Amino acid sequence: MFGNVGVMKPWVHSTAEMADFGISAGQFVAVIWDKSSPVEALKDLVDKLQALTGDEGRVSVENINQLLQSAHKESSFDIVLSGVIPGSTTLHSAEILAEMARILRPGGCLFLKEPVETAVVNSSKVRTASKLCSALTLSGLVEIKELQRESLSPEEIQSVREHLGYHSDSLLSVQITGKKPNFEVGSSSQLNLSTAKKFSGKPAVDPAAAKLWTLSANDMEDESVHLWPRRRTGKREVKGPDKLPAQVSLWKLLPGRCFPLCQLPLPRDASLQTWGEGAPE
Repeated sequence: MFGNVGVMKPWVHSTAEMADFGISAGQFVAVIWDKSSPVEALKDLVDKLQALTGDEGRVSVENINQLLQSAHKESSFDIVLSGVIPGSTTLHSAEILAEMARILRPGGCLFLKEPVETAVVNSSKVRTASKLCSALTLSGLVEIKELQRESLSPEEIQSVREHLGYHSDSLLSVQITGKKPNFEVGSSSQLNLSTAKKFSGKPAVDPAAAKLWTLSANDMEDESVHLWPRRRTGKREVKGPDKLPAQVSLWKLLPGRCFPLCQLPLPRDASLQTWGEGAPE
């Protein structure tokens, strides 16, 4: 489990530091380590976590390079710890952050520690604290908070140079936490629409509009009277039978020309069976 981890010196996790993680009995905790993690510090952390979670809980230890290939199911852990092992100088890629967010349960917390740049450096492999917080937000976590910022120890500075191949005099170590939302991405719930006002029956018809749209018997017999849909601009608008225009025009066809009788607004409850053909432009 802990092979290929460089031994630097034993580290001790204080009770107060463990309490900051909010570990309690019965919780499932994931500890993420990398090649910079001191083996004795890692073992010390795991022993303390197992004592806190008890027989009903579980502590899983994963190498960061193997995390994406792990068999952990979605929403498996209450807490994920990464880079928090004293002496670690772990960098977290966007893919790793997204995977840690995936295996967190809704409402679960991530605690990570990472060296950050305080100077503006172009094309730096080490991010600033603000960019790290932005990356955590993009991974799907919320309530991102910076818990602690401190100078790197001499051992950590050496680790950055050896394991990251990075040299800088403006590095700090920052500890940040984030929380997974209390729902799964893609989840859904039924909306309660019981308070919505139900509508039944046909809409009321304006008496004035009804009178305006009433044709006489002579009109019904007059084959030269036609209705055509019109836009408000006055141009011809012919759509499918399921779409009504804003206005229609009443035309009388006379030999050699069309004579417009009037242009009328279409009532809300109106429906036309056919639009007709050969409408004037």
